Amino acid sequence: MSGYVYLIRVGDLYRIGKTDNLEKKIKKLKPDELLKSIMTKEPETLEARLLRKYKSQRIPETGYLKLSKRQIRECKKQFDLKGRLPHTLEAEVSITLFASFLSFLLLSLILNYLNLGFLKAISYSFVAASLPMVVLFITGSFGGYFSEDLSLFSLLTNRIKGLFMAIAMLSMAYLIFNLG
Repeated sequence: MSGYVYLIRVGDLYRIGKTDNLEKKIKKLKPDELLKSIMTKEPETLEARLLRKYKSQRIPETGYLKLSKRQIRECKKQFDLKGRLPHTLEAEVSITLFASFLSFLLLSLILNYLNLGFLKAISYSFVAASLPMVVLFITGSFGGYFSEDLSLFSLLTNRIKGLFMAIAMLSMAYLIFNLG
């Protein structure tokens, strides 16, 4: 479910949280400053990653953090859509599919250039294209998230998608190889 993830400042303390209604939450918390916020399809994922990253700065018995200026800059960068990590699990699968497509394309071009034979080249290329999906199945991630940041259900969903796509690609490779 879509929602907001925010970073606020209250005095010299900071808070990272999620909400469905940012305006209402800001009125309730009455922070000195709203430093960053982002609307995302999976606010739990981004919030969990940020809280995990700064857990050693958390003040016990509160939801507040004592962050350095460097940590505040780092945290703000995580809110940018241009950040290094995807903000949704769908983006994770899309990145993996793109890696599969590139693997397929590059290997098929190389093998066709080496005159291996069209059907064998396509077959081997499907095997190579299945590798990113196998990584997604085994790890639950293709480099975008730490497994500890996600719920088991979300990881299971990505793993099942990766498994079925890998099986489909390997089946295509087998069929095409036996055709030739």
